[in-house]
Amino acid sequence: MKFWFCLSILIALLVSTSCASYEEQQKLEKVLSQSVDRFHEELNNEQFHDIYSHADSSLQQRFDEAAFTSQLRSAHDQLGTISGKAMVLLAGHALSDLKWSKVFGREQIVSNVETPKSDLIIASEEFAWKTESDQPKLVSYEFRFICRKPCAIGIGLS
Repeated sequence: MKFWFCLSILIALLVSTSCASYEEQQKLEKVLSQSVDRFHEELNNEQFHDIYSHADSSLQQRFDEAAFTSQLRSAHDQLGTISGKAMVLLAGHALSDLKWSKVFGREQIVSNVETPKSDLIIASEEFAWKTESDQPKLVSYEFRFICRKPCAIGIGLS
């Protein structure tokens, strides 16, 4: 009897936790998408100081403003104007990392990869965000040039 009571309590907790985590996931994806959009807007407008000043202190400790601005300027010069809205979707590994971070009281860092909508090139951006009270702060940004448009990326078949 005691076993079944404990088991039913455990199942109820798991069900309520999964529902709450789904809502949290959707909320976090929306906030991260808005953060990427804001980043792109500031990048388009060459507001490099604003990006740096709103970034997490860990980024500011790794890079001085001049070095990070140089990285942002290079990305901007290659990308040109970025259009469209970001859509961040968190997958299994990222979600489980977030849950374990929450359980153990560690910093919650979320990474996402974007393919920015540029008329000039095809590129990849990797963001890492520290989430604190629903306000993501940029922890790192990596830009990777793939090719100038039009370009073809093919896989050779033998």
